[in-house]
Amino acid sequence: MNKLGIYIHIPFCERRCKYCDFTSSIFNQDRMKDYVEHLLLEIKNNKELLKNYIVDTIFIGGGTPSLLSIDEITSLVNGLNEAINLDENYEFTIETNPNSISEEKLIAYKNLGINRISIGVQSFNDRLLRIIGRLHTGEEAREKIKLAKKYFDNLSLDFIFSLPTETLSDVIDSIDIAKELGATHVSLYSLILEEGTKLSTLVDRGVYRVNDQVTDRLIYRKASEHLEKLGYKQYEISNFAKDNRYSRHNYKYWSMDEYLGLGMAAHSFIKNKRFFNASTFNEYFNDVKKNIYHDEENLSKEDKITEYIIFKLRTNEGIIINEINKNFDIDFEDIYKEELKKATLEKLLKKDGGRYSYTELGRDLANQVEILFV
Repeated sequence: MNKLGIYIHIPFCERRCKYCDFTSSIFNQDRMKDYVEHLLLEIKNNKELLKNYIVDTIFIGGGTPSLLSIDEITSLVNGLNEAINLDENYEFTIETNPNSISEEKLIAYKNLGINRISIGVQSFNDRLLRIIGRLHTGEEAREKIKLAKKYFDNLSLDFIFSLPTETLSDVIDSIDIAKELGATHVSLYSLILEEGTKLSTLVDRGVYRVNDQVTDRLIYRKASEHLEKLGYKQYEISNFAKDNRYSRHNYKYWSMDEYLGLGMAAHSFIKNKRFFNASTFNEYFNDVKKNIYHDEENLSKEDKITEYIIFKLRTNEGIIINEINKNFDIDFEDIYKEELKKATLEKLLKKDGGRYSYTELGRDLANQVEILFV
């Protein structure tokens, strides 16, 4: 049977961070209860589909999944286990925030078969945490990470760089602390000021300044180099892992493998078709009761090739010529002769044996490279 990844979206937060524009809602216990009931119904709706796959990765993301009570996460995982064929060598990740995890929850996660924890730290600097509206302090994050390491070897930490007033030294300090605390995986994302967020408004008003592109890229390069020196191997633009502990689930997205998304605003990719769930509670609840998706899109061969190129270039592996030719029955270098010539002449892509990948400059200008292949 083919392998499948499952993503479960938990769209609740205790408070919306000032930079966030994700599909999420302020936590409400009654609404959470209703939401979990509809998630369980959606799992049942997909039982026939799931019979045809072996599930090898599960990712519970958000929002803040650690806001689920122990009873709720237990109910959810048990409902999922009743519907799937779980691979012996599976990866099961749950995203958490320092202020909403406890030793009791960590023990429950482990007993439920979760084997990978991702903690949204963003920074260990209290000044920066206050600016972006996080509810935890640097010290609280340290203590919760130490607690998590008691139960989980596979621990990922998320950071955002180029925060207002943040320096390269601040970023390096956070990375060093992550290493000291035993993180096996680090995600490092550049701040994106999304229109309509609180932080964007504050920057527009002149309350804060953010880095220009040159400074942002300098910090990214220096931070990436520092992670490499500490033993974290970069395998994707924003992701670094020790001891080959890369995110197997996220790698499915970049490889265009099949995955099923459950929950509000979740996306799926099954048999060359994308499915989309509604992004409001009422619409999502109604669709689940009717056993329908909010929208779907059939991908043409050209669509799939374009997405494959864009996603694979994000990885350090890049585009393996024989692989893309075999997968799509094409001659990649012939079809994209002009695009590849332009990108290599401008030192955005490099050819190494039988593959193309980003140069250092190409990573910095990834959006410009993507446009060439659209």
